[in-house]
Amino acid sequence: MITRAPFVLGLFGSLALAGCGPDAGNNPRPDAPGAQVRCGNMVVEGSEQCDDGNTRAGDGCTPDCQVEDVPQAVCGDGMIEGNEACDDGGTDPDDGCSATCSVESGYTCAGEPSQCSMPSGNADGTCQKPFEITLAPDSDGNLTGSGTGDTSGSTNQVGAAACDGESSGDGKDHVWTFTLPDTRDVFILMPSTVTFDSIMRLQTAACDASTEIPEFTGADGCSDQSFEMDTEALAYTKLPAGTYYVLVDGYDASASGTYELQIVATQTTCGDGVLDFLDFCDDGNSTSDDGCSDKCEVETGYTCEGQPSVCTMGGTGTAVPPAAGDLVINEVMAADGGESNGGADSNCDGSKKNNADEFIELVNASTKTLDLTGVTIDDIASLGDTLGPRHTFAAAAGGSLTLAPGKAVVVWGGGTPACAGVDNWFVASSGSLGLNDTDETITVRTAGASPVIIVEKTLAGTSTVAISKTLDPDITGAAYIDHPAIGARRWSPGRKSDDSAF
Repeated sequence: MITRAPFVLGLFGSLALAGCGPDAGNNPRPDAPGAQVRCGNMVVEGSEQCDDGNTRAGDGCTPDCQVEDVPQAVCGDGMIEGNEACDDGGTDPDDGCSATCSVESGYTCAGEPSQCSMPSGNADGTCQKPFEITLAPDSDGNLTGSGTGDTSGSTNQVGAAACDGESSGDGKDHVWTFTLPDTRDVFILMPSTVTFDSIMRLQTAACDASTEIPEFTGADGCSDQSFEMDTEALAYTKLPAGTYYVLVDGYDASASGTYELQIVATQTTCGDGVLDFLDFCDDGNSTSDDGCSDKCEVETGYTCEGQPSVCTMGGTGTAVPPAAGDLVINEVMAADGGESNGGADSNCDGSKKNNADEFIELVNASTKTLDLTGVTIDDIASLGDTLGPRHTFAAAAGGSLTLAPGKAVVVWGGGTPACAGVDNWFVASSGSLGLNDTDETITVRTAGASPVIIVEKTLAGTSTVAISKTLDPDITGAAYIDHPAIGARRWSPGRKSDDSAF
């Protein structure tokens, strides 16, 4: 059974309701690819005293996950804190927000200080006339709203349907609606003050369970914690602007009673490169088909690690052929020199054989995992097709035909490459790269009968023996420079110009 209620409750705590330190069993995504052991992942580990899913101070858990002393929530100060569901700046009863800062029956409250109102007389929680929650901004820029209800006097408007792995929802129910003005991360909570065994669904149509909105791939848009008076919660990444319906239902025919409903809509953090609340991964962008989707879910066939997440192809996934601009020629050794000219043993095979130590380093500058099968490399001498490509990518020992975003592949002219830390390489399929030491042009093209140029660069002037040309800076540079010294050598095939890994 998929359940995220403890997770979302912890998140509501960090936003408005407070809370610190759910244990590892409450982490809704313990197997999320790319998950890191770190403060802010809602798992208390190592020296951590708490972990509330964020690294903000002043909420009971410090940025380094130690318990901090914070003032207790003060009902009547106009700020929603602790377990407060509302705070209208006073403690008068019968105005929507009670003396203990809970939403009074029949009212809805939103914002800080809370503005509470009795729903319109036309709203009775039915499919035709749902209760309405108006979202209003709080001091943090979140849109919030809440309401209370009692299903005892209602009817069973919506029959049972699948919910977290079983059929649920045969009880009396209420329908609520809210409108989202823009795309947000949305959290919907029915806290444990509920007096019956409840379930909760989010739908695009008032009473049609088939329109449930899955929280993430594999979820069903319904929360059923299986116990009476248990918190129900739903959470969504990048829920689009629009009008939505929340169904509050009883698990079975005997389940009805009073409840609270709370909604918080925050600015999304998916795409900022930091693994936050709802992220399975976050590669720092908002595009799909690169391993980490536009909703920060790991796409089929990929694994994602770190932050920003680096996603690599594996399993049953399919890499895509490169398009123009997807690859960059990052480093070239054109004047390897050979033994007699004080050349470079760039392929680390113990010899300085002329032409064998020439190399071309390509880097995937896209956000896609690329399939290099059939991609060709030509130099200025082979561009007329009289010689054929200097290299055509095909299966060979030592090289991978799939290239993950930001990763490099090296093609040497010959020899038996054996450089430590460089495991993605090929030897030129034609037997030589044949690079000129002066004014050399290198062209990389797609496979097929109508190849397209992916990248083409000219190394103007004369290359210095045993010194490669490299983009400055790596990958994004507009011009090539003589490779800076790394100890006694001035080349770094398969690694950045400072000898660090791609």
